[in-house]
Amino acid sequence: MKRIFLLVILFTLISNLLIGVCSCKEQKTLKIGVLLPLTGPEAVDSEEILDWATDKANIGGGIDRRKIELVYRDTYEMDIVKLAQEFIDDRSIQIVIGPGSSAEVYDIAPMFIENKKLLISPLSTAGDVFRAFGSNKFFWRTCQSDIAQIRTILHLLASRDVNRISLIYEDSIYGETFYQWTGFFAMEMGIELLNIVSFENGQSDFSVVVNEALMRSPEYVVCVAFSADAVKIKKELDKRESAVRLFLTDAAETPYLIEELGDAAEGLELITPAADPDSGFEKAYEAEFGYLPYDFAATTYDAFLLSVCTLARYEYKAGKESIDESFQNIVSAYGAKLEWDAVNEAVAVIQEGGLPDIEGASGPLEFDADFGVDPIETFYSLCRIETRDGFRDFWTLETISSSRSLGAGVLGRGASARRTLPSISHADLGEMGEISYVPEARENMWAVIVASSMGWENYRHQADALAVYDLIKNNGVSDDKIILFVIDDVSNNEGNLINGDVHHVVGGKNLRENAVIDYTGTDVTVDNLEDVLLGNKTAITPDVLETNEHSNILLYIVDHGAPGFIAFDNDPGYSGLNVENLSKVIERMYENQRYRQMFIMVDACHSESMAFDVDAPGVVYFTSAAKNESSFGTNYDREIRAWLADDFTYQVINILQEKQDLSILDLYVSVYERVAGSHVRLKNYSNFGDLYNTLISEFVTP
Repeated sequence: MKRIFLLVILFTLISNLLIGVCSCKEQKTLKIGVLLPLTGPEAVDSEEILDWATDKANIGGGIDRRKIELVYRDTYEMDIVKLAQEFIDDRSIQIVIGPGSSAEVYDIAPMFIENKKLLISPLSTAGDVFRAFGSNKFFWRTCQSDIAQIRTILHLLASRDVNRISLIYEDSIYGETFYQWTGFFAMEMGIELLNIVSFENGQSDFSVVVNEALMRSPEYVVCVAFSADAVKIKKELDKRESAVRLFLTDAAETPYLIEELGDAAEGLELITPAADPDSGFEKAYEAEFGYLPYDFAATTYDAFLLSVCTLARYEYKAGKESIDESFQNIVSAYGAKLEWDAVNEAVAVIQEGGLPDIEGASGPLEFDADFGVDPIETFYSLCRIETRDGFRDFWTLETISSSRSLGAGVLGRGASARRTLPSISHADLGEMGEISYVPEARENMWAVIVASSMGWENYRHQADALAVYDLIKNNGVSDDKIILFVIDDVSNNEGNLINGDVHHVVGGKNLRENAVIDYTGTDVTVDNLEDVLLGNKTAITPDVLETNEHSNILLYIVDHGAPGFIAFDNDPGYSGLNVENLSKVIERMYENQRYRQMFIMVDACHSESMAFDVDAPGVVYFTSAAKNESSFGTNYDREIRAWLADDFTYQVINILQEKQDLSILDLYVSVYERVAGSHVRLKNYSNFGDLYNTLISEFVTP
């Protein structure tokens, strides 16, 4: 009897323990972190929509009878790195929604990647973010970058048969994407970009800015500005009674614009991010809150939707799948389609082992097939300020899918806006004509390699120059035939975690270690470069080209550029190298029989413009970007927070490491097809000689 009594007590204790465990499981919440500006001027209604979404999910049962809890951290005037570290240290949080800006992405995304926690941003739109964090598996965003916005704007203008535009942009992280990509898409869509003019946020006088933008009579001015500056620009345009039309970007959509401009606001147009018009999200939002959603409401909701579905999958797999694997299974699923408001149904399917195809409020939640990070489609509202029934407001004329603006060169359905390649039609060199220049026999080869920028932020330029040096040195070109200009302030920079190291790919070899640099620091000047090219030995320039009519010369220059100009940061006069100087030096080299043939390769923004006056025989000019385009960096090293290479130079080196018996024409076509975001150019080829049969090896091997 005593034994039976003890067994009953033991059974009761075990039963109570199991009930307690089950009760704990039911009561335990599943947490999602939120790192967004909840107060201050950059705040939107993120908390409102996220709470709404959470309530809907919890009323439906949450995840496996556990409620979802949002843990908010307001990033306004706070150290976002410290806030992010709190979430990283919290073992109960695997997913964080945020941050609110692209600059903050660079601050905290490496932390999440290193600690294998998910970061999903609904608001960051800078184009560079994709290149920096593609293929990392732990950083994603539910909004497309502003690359898609400018592409959509230009597609819209092209559909109106607009032929000439100018760009006015704020010199900031926000404006940078528009500056970088307007030239590329303008060329793709047959629009001439006449002027590119920058301004500082909040500057008082816009008269010079507007005057420059109106030069050469554009039909439209695309204006990348927040509303306060957009008002000033519009007023300057109105003073001139110009017929040019102003097209604004999403940052200008505020009541302030209408209030300040009054009647002058009538007819102004802009596009803003929008929900999928077929989703019903806007109607549901308006029914709940009494007004239409803000621009990024749909992408904020979708960040929550993906977080919940990922957590449901992660909990179902119970340690058999990492959080990033759960996320990728969710976004790549092709099961039964479920709409944005069916979160409870989606969770139920996932908890039963299924993988539904979830449609977001902002559109299909499909991401770049190879690199992740960016969705491949978003929607924009084309808005016009009009007075209807006595009320002046932004009225939506139509909702446009960003897929509608895909150019012919896009990689396909699985590619994001950042990976839009140039159309092959723009690579056509036209008729070569008769070969008018026949050089002497080649006897030797020399190289002049120049990286004329300074500072940690320009790491990639010095790495590019050292990578070109390393390529030809490995080919057997001796140091006495290579003249290397590098300011050389990167290898021992305080930001360099590996003292003395400069690498071109993440984890790559130290290119600085065995490099023999001839001119560094303040010796990297335009005057010294000219003396080297012309063979003028001085006390300052002891190492110069000792070439003649039998010498091939490779001239490689990398730096920042502007139309007709390449910066030389450490030049005491800071005059820079302009197109006129370059053409005069090359002409003198030809007159003095200082080369047989010359291959000039320049990696800089607007670098085609440096070749417009170059017409000397035997010279071909190979450049990273067309006259109104940017040149992009690649190979972002998250550990040292630096871009390691420029894409153009990186692709050239990769091709030449694979094969060097390419003709210059074949090299041009191969590089053109690999570089996204700019149109690689080949100039002065008609004066060069036999472009078809001249091999690039003649300029990179002894």
